[in-house]
Amino acid sequence: MKTNDKRKERGDRARANILHHATQIASVEGLEGLTFGRVAADAGVAKGNVQVLFGDREALQLATIENGVALYFETVVGPAMARPAAIERLIALVEGWYTFVEQRTLPGGCLVHALSSEYRTRPGEIRDRVEHHRAEARQRIVDVASEAVGAGDLQAGIDVELLAFELTSYQASANVAALMGDEAQFELARRASRQRLAAARGL
Repeated sequence: MKTNDKRKERGDRARANILHHATQIASVEGLEGLTFGRVAADAGVAKGNVQVLFGDREALQLATIENGVALYFETVVGPAMARPAAIERLIALVEGWYTFVEQRTLPGGCLVHALSSEYRTRPGEIRDRVEHHRAEARQRIVDVASEAVGAGDLQAGIDVELLAFELTSYQASANVAALMGDEAQFELARRASRQRLAAARGL
């Protein structure tokens, strides 16, 4: 039994190591940059090990998406959603996204925004998964903003769907700016997000 446990632990560590490197590559080059050979070389493992763990390239790509999203949840979403007040959660979600990208938690910034561009005209399971996470992030803002309206911290009657659209649009622009090294445009998007939230609060 202990042998099986140790084997599983080794497998889990190997999988985590491979996904770490795969996510780093994908954030910069997109999922098309993921091949068993490329990931194996970066992770310092045999190509066959990657194939054994993931089966095929699409399975590796899908697992890479989930790994990138999990990292974002751990870094931004979890801490933000743990805050007591809805308005605090909303501000933390917005500010946390910019910090995540600015600090290059992933070298290519926000994986979901990057993959949304890469797969916007390519139907299939990968596009569906990316769109799921994109819609989930937008809905999270809608839900938290709705709570903030109910608590009286956002103006009554505000269109929370439009607010979420505007905030995620600023993020999309900021992610491109970050990748292009355009710090001024990145900061402009962050400032616009802050001003939009302040206006929604009536400040």
